[in-house]
Amino acid sequence: MLGFLVLVICLSAASSNSLEARVEQLTELSYRSPVIKLDEDKYRSFIRTMPRNYSMIVMFTALAPNRQCKICKEAHNEFITLAKSHRYSRTFDNRVFFSVVDYDGGASIFQRLKLTSAPVVLHFPASGKRKAEDKFDIERRGIAAEAVAKWVKERSEVVIEVIRPPNYTNAILLGVFLFAVSGTLLIKGNSLDFLYKWKYWAITAMFIMFAMTSGQMWLHIRGAPFAHVDRASGRTSFIHGSSNMMFVAESYIVAVVNGAIAFGFILMADAPKDPNNPNSKYMAYGGLALVVFFFSVLLAVFRLKHRSYPYSLLF
Repeated sequence: MLGFLVLVICLSAASSNSLEARVEQLTELSYRSPVIKLDEDKYRSFIRTMPRNYSMIVMFTALAPNRQCKICKEAHNEFITLAKSHRYSRTFDNRVFFSVVDYDGGASIFQRLKLTSAPVVLHFPASGKRKAEDKFDIERRGIAAEAVAKWVKERSEVVIEVIRPPNYTNAILLGVFLFAVSGTLLIKGNSLDFLYKWKYWAITAMFIMFAMTSGQMWLHIRGAPFAHVDRASGRTSFIHGSSNMMFVAESYIVAVVNGAIAFGFILMADAPKDPNNPNSKYMAYGGLALVVFFFSVLLAVFRLKHRSYPYSLLF
């Protein structure tokens, strides 16, 4: 009996030392790089080996150019931003570590977890089995570091404030805008009548309206990719098949379609203003054709995102 107790104590001590060694090694690796690259051996040591008193946030990706995964690069950059924000924060602790598995260096890990696409972000909890909620929903939440940080808080109770490097793009654009306005005022110093022309303001308002109604603000917040390339078939999709997600190219398509419909209505509205103009009826017919055709396109795009939508016009 005494020998059995001694054996249990020794095994417990060995397990404790092994855990402490793993945490120390993970901490050291995170000092070198906030995102730890995992291969088969490190995956087995840091994730599959129990017990653990830390959580692992792992991104499974395919960054090689021949994989043609454009969203993988964008998602990886956001993941690095999140990991750096955690690593260099004053509240850093070793309850959560961030790591990445690339398909070209960990295909067997992809197969073991039955992952058939990338990128995928999984949470390996400190104790217990993974649940459905431990897989980050990229389609619904997007790839922005802030969205992943919110999910990490939900799964591990670790709060991470995302800190991004300074972005001078907005300041440069503002400077260019002010320079253009100042130059215009200098050239047109004695005549500011153009500021009172309603057409300029109408065109500006329409551009803003088309940008907002096409989803530009949503895309800016979510950090959506431009399009999606299917690695198996090589086919490029510009319109996302779900109502919870969209691509940048899709917003451009919607903006152009909305603009064409609006232009068609403008032609129909302006045609009767000058009945003596022989081109009036052609303006009306052309406007009607634009509205009917592009409204049909708009309904077709809507049906791609909502498969059960029953209505259509021309096609």
